Amino acid sequence: MKNEKHTLAAAAFLITSTLAAPSNALSLAEQAEAFATCAGRYSAMATRQSATHNPDSDATRQLQSSFESLLEAMLPHAAEAGIDPRRARSWQASGWSEMAQLMRLQQRSADATHADRATRDMHRRLSTCRQLIL
Repeated sequence: MKNEKHTLAAAAFLITSTLAAPSNALSLAEQAEAFATCAGRYSAMATRQSATHNPDSDATRQLQSSFESLLEAMLPHAAEAGIDPRRARSWQASGWSEMAQLMRLQQRSADATHADRATRDMHRRLSTCRQLIL
């Protein structure tokens, strides 16, 4: 039931955004890549938060799930447009890897400037994702 709710919300979002899309809107491939990348980013963050018993991990998992639902809802349309749906897995893994690298720099860098830059970059990337759905 919960997945149906997310899928319906995702479908409504996609239909609405497609109908009202300006000429500079993201293509189907760009949307799929953005949703998959963001799902991967939030997956990495939620994994870290769970490991460190951060109370925000549930909210982060919900954002991850939202992006996965958006991706799932649009993949059939992307496939019809000639986009290989298997690419989504690669995009998701890339999002996870980029966040894992930034978290490693944030936590283990001997240089405070590098650690601060990694933290800012991590927050910027997650903010970019949030702006896609909020």
